[in-house]
Amino acid sequence: MLTRKWTPILVGSLLIVLIFFLFNSRLGSSEPIDREDLTPTLFVHGFKGGPRSFDTMIDRMQSLQWGEKHVKIYVSARGDVTIRGNFTGSFNPFVQVLFENNRASINNQTLWLSDIMRRLKADYGIQQVNLVGHSMGGLASVNYLLNEHHYSVPRVERLSVIASPFKGIKKEGYFASNYGAATTDLHPGSEALDQMVAKKDQFPNDIDVFGIAGVINRDDPESEHWDGLVHASSVSGLEEIVPFGQYKEKRLYNPLATHSGLHELEEVDLLLKEFLWGEE
Repeated sequence: MLTRKWTPILVGSLLIVLIFFLFNSRLGSSEPIDREDLTPTLFVHGFKGGPRSFDTMIDRMQSLQWGEKHVKIYVSARGDVTIRGNFTGSFNPFVQVLFENNRASINNQTLWLSDIMRRLKADYGIQQVNLVGHSMGGLASVNYLLNEHHYSVPRVERLSVIASPFKGIKKEGYFASNYGAATTDLHPGSEALDQMVAKKDQFPNDIDVFGIAGVINRDDPESEHWDGLVHASSVSGLEEIVPFGQYKEKRLYNPLATHSGLHELEEVDLLLKEFLWGEE
């Protein structure tokens, strides 16, 4: 028979065990995030880009709790896809796409994006994604949408391009100091750029598209507006590809809105937030 001395100790112990059991059963019963409901946002860098192209933007967005960076996707020069990280517990996951050959043609980057998309659906159960492409990353993303329509890849819900030259690059001397297969495609009137316009009827009619262009010379009436490399009119060339009513554009008039500086501006962060994850 228990004495009064031991009764409080026993009751306290039972309470502790009960609380521990309830706490752990609650954790165990919480359902994991259904990957079919996830919409990862893939960030695709441009010509000669790399980790730093989107690192600071993604870090800013994560610090503001707009999403979480959990996954990086590496594509070797041979086209081998390596996915590091996972989507477990992810809230609005950010995915950084990195091409080892960052001077590759639009066609090669398009094929690599197709491989990435197939892996995301087959291996991770991802059903839909958003795409954000800087410069040539935007060209590759659009070309992917013009050529890939298959149940084996996730559906693209929204696409944003930043400083992407759909009419090519006209900067004097640019092609004399740069090399790689990409430079052929970046010439105004190149076969790759013309093919995208020719295939415009294949662009999906259910994707919202947002273009961002930088203008650093607003006060120069003698010059065409540009970001120091890509003219705003070249970014607007996307209007010739995207079906009517699906495209909108924002030009940022700011001396800091340079070609490589656009993805460092908080104003661009806010524009992307509103477009990708804002209220419907």
